[in-house]
Parts: sequence; structure tokens; C-alpha cells
Amino acid sequence: MVPVPVLLCLLAVSSCAAGKAPRPPAPAGLSPDGVAMIPAGSPLQHVVVDAGHGGHDPGASHFGLQEKVLALDIALRLGEALQRRGLTVTLTRQEDRFIELSERIALANRLGADLFVSVHLNAHRDPAIRGVEVYYPRVSVVAADADWPPEVRAEEVAMPSTQIKQLLWDLVLGSTRSQSRQLGTEVCHALREALPAPCLGVKPARFVVLREAWMPAILVEGGFLSHAQEAQVLNTPAYRQRAAEAIANGVVAYAQRHH
Repeated sequence: MVPVPVLLCLLAVSSCAAGKAPRPPAPAGLSPDGVAMIPAGSPLQHVVVDAGHGGHDPGASHFGLQEKVLALDIALRLGEALQRRGLTVTLTRQEDRFIELSERIALANRLGADLFVSVHLNAHRDPAIRGVEVYYPRVSVVAADADWPPEVRAEEVAMPSTQIKQLLWDLVLGSTRSQSRQLGTEVCHALREALPAPCLGVKPARFVVLREAWMPAILVEGGFLSHAQEAQVLNTPAYRQRAAEAIANGVVAYAQRHH
């Protein structure tokens, strides 16, 4: 018999409303140039940064801009910002090439990374929509709806093996998803504080790139290329640097508050 914990719940959606009062700053160690550093002794040491899309997959394309290009630039800047804050960083790609979505998180698992951050840009058919969003892994419908006994053998369950595998992932990684939501909340807050853009929320999603993550994992949508003004500022290196620094600050805030 395969023991299965009966600890499963749907994670509530956190939001970072634009009008929310700033939270008190977390205790921070600062570098000589004033950059908040990872706390001494923190178990959070290694972050895998993923630049969305690449190669034959351009992602969103508006106003002459391609998501794959801007996502890579922000990811490279984010990697440098995290290193300056005392972290080891691995990038899934450092050039314009395509990597299968499942291989991106598989790399983080193989390396035993402590966090996974995937960088993307957004688009919407409504050209008035703007702002940043952060996503974390969502519990599957199979796991949420199933009323399982404390112990069950996979061969006795009348469902496809792929659904059994997903159920077991949901049970084993439930606590990691909660940590992912907390990480996403800190990053959302930091982005809202640093950029002239609202944070549209921290939301659960079944993105392939976040599935089967052994560590807290988030996907950051850094702005809407379909919004003319937001696309214009995203096309400037200074704005992309601000976005990268904000994400790095969110990672440090997560480490300070939750470790």
C-alpha cells in the first residue's frame, strides 16, 4: 500500500491591490552600495531564472517588440541582481534558443535549486489592460475533487496513470505551492512599489513550466506588450533594469520573512 497524506487544500489567491498601504520593511542586511542582501545562514542559496519562449517561439509580439527578446534581457539583468544580493544563479537560457517547457523546471529539479523564477511579458486583446501579474502552481482538478482514503494503491484507482502521477505530485508538493504563493506575493509587492504599473494579482495557474517543481516556483508577467505606453517603457533598458531589481528585491524579502 502506498501511504498518501490527507493534507490537501485549494490555495487562496493573494492580490496586491494598487491602493494598498506599504507594509513595514523586513529586517535587511545591506551591502556597501545599499542593496538588500540574503540573510546570513539563509537556506535559500540557488535560484534558477528562466527567460520565457526563445528560438522559433517569439511569444507575444506587439509594436515591433518580441516577448522572447525582452524576457531574456530582464532574466539576464535579474540573474546579475540576484548575484549581487548573495545568491547563486543558473539561467535556463542565455541566448535566443528554444527550450522545452518541461525541461526548464526539470533543470531546476536536477540542480536542487531553492527557487525557480520564469520571466515573461503579457498581452491582451483589450489594449487598455496594463500592469504586472505573478503566477504560482495551481492544485490540479483531479487532486482537488478526489475524496481519497488515507492509503491507496495506484493500480486500484480507476483513472489514467497520468492523472495518478499528477495526484501524487499535488499531495507531495502542496506545501511548496504555499511557499510559491508567498514568494509571488513578495515579488508582486516589490514590482508595484518600483514600477508605475499596478500589480493585477498573485494567481494560481497550471502553466507547464511550473509543473512538478520541487521548490517554490513563480512565473512573472512583467507588463503588457499590447498596451502602447507600457510597451514603450518596456522597450527601454532602464525600465527593464528596474523590473529586474524589483523581482530580486521580492526574492530577498521572501527570504527575510519566511526563512
